[in-house]
Formats: sequence, C-alpha cells, structure tokens
Amino acid sequence: MNKKVWTVTCFAAFQLIAFWPVWSWYVQRMSDGSDEPWGIVALLTAAFFIFNAKQREEINASALMLSLVAALLYAVGYSQMPMLLRAVIAVVALAFGASGFFEGRTVRGGVLGLLVLSLPIIASLQFYLGYPVRLLTAAVSATMLTGLGYPVDADGTLLLWAGELVSVDAPCSGIKMLWTGMFLNFTIACANDLGMRSTWLSYVFAAICVFIGNVVRASILFFPEAGIFEAPQWFHSAAGIAVFAFVAGAILQGHSMLRNARI
Repeated sequence: MNKKVWTVTCFAAFQLIAFWPVWSWYVQRMSDGSDEPWGIVALLTAAFFIFNAKQREEINASALMLSLVAALLYAVGYSQMPMLLRAVIAVVALAFGASGFFEGRTVRGGVLGLLVLSLPIIASLQFYLGYPVRLLTAAVSATMLTGLGYPVDADGTLLLWAGELVSVDAPCSGIKMLWTGMFLNFTIACANDLGMRSTWLSYVFAAICVFIGNVVRASILFFPEAGIFEAPQWFHSAAGIAVFAFVAGAILQGHSMLRNARI
C-alpha cells in the first residue's frame, strides 16, 4: 500500500468515526419517510464526479487543514448545534478532504454543493423558508397580475381579486423547484469544472431564476384558481413542468455565459 492510499484510508476512517452520529442520522432520515429521498441522487452524482476527476498524485495540504478545522468546529459546537447543522459541517469537511486527496485542489464548488444537497434538507427548507418565500411570491405575483390588467392585492399568502381568494399554498413555495434547480446547477458546474467563484455566481443566478419561475407559476395558476377560466386537473402539473423547463434553460444559458466569459 503506497503512502497516498494509506493516507486516504486513515482520513476516511477518521471521517467515518468522527462524524458517525451524522452518518447514522442520515441513513435513518433517508429510510423513515420523514423527508424526500432525493439526496441519494445528489450523493451518487457527487461521488461520480469525485472518482472520475483527473487524479493527481500530490495532496493539497490546505484542503486537509480546512477539513480538520471543520471537524474541530463540529466537535466544539456539537452539543449546541442541531443535527442538520452538524451534517452540513460534516459534508463540508468531506468535500475538502475529497478535493484535497483526489484532485489536489482546495475544494470543488460543484461537489460541495451536491454534497449539501445530498442531506435531507427539503423538509427543513419547507419549514423555515416555505412561508417567507410564499409571502414574497404572493407580493410579486400580485404586482405582476395587476400589471397585466387584473387588480390583485396580496394579503399575506393570499391573492385577492374580485371577491375571490387564491392561496399561495405550501407547494407554491417552490422549495422542490429550488432543490432541483440547484442540483442541475451544481451538476453542470462539476461537468464544466468551474472554480469556486464561478460556481458561486452560477448558484446566485440559478436561485434568482428559480424564484422568478416560481412567481410565474403562481401567476399562471391564479387564473384557473380564481375561476377566470376552467382548467383540467393536469394543468397544475403541466404548468410546473413547463415553467421549470424555462428555468432549466435559463440556468444552462447562464453557464454558457460564464464559460464564454471565463470568469
């Protein structure tokens, strides 16, 4: 066994033992039905890019140091942190270690993003961000609809028009669209081997595209919900798919612009 293989094995054993409560929690959350199991797809995608990256013999010492710093932060704050935050720190440490060992770089932004998405975060995002996003979506959607000639007022997560009340409910928070958009974004970032700065820019752009797409979807669904026209049951799903197709196209275009600009 050569020196690098021995070092990787020891480091992997350290990660397994140090973050064992996180890995145990992860398996439980993925199997007990308390969250969407989509994270498995992100985890497998991250593993694919890690093990198919251009291998380098040298090990990036800075990456390993940052991974150990993350482990130290985890240990120090363990008793004060919720499990999800511990899990985020654990996958950050894993991302630094994987990048340092296999690619000789500090961290690969796309892999880091995919590892964060691999966590069971959809239910938590829905709980903490769902209502604020619905409030903002309702406000912007009301402005858009008023501009189209339908004087709509927003009252919390309700859209008010001609005596009709249309609720921007939990599915309209766009959390699942956000997860899917981020998965697409980080996968493309890995495929294009973007650096951290470009990956961050692509993330911001993708998040904006998802929010705009969610507002457009809520505005489209307002019309059948308010009784302005009749729509079949499949219309809601079809509208969501069509809007996400445009969002995905915008994300792809954003990556094309980044690649051409060589940022």
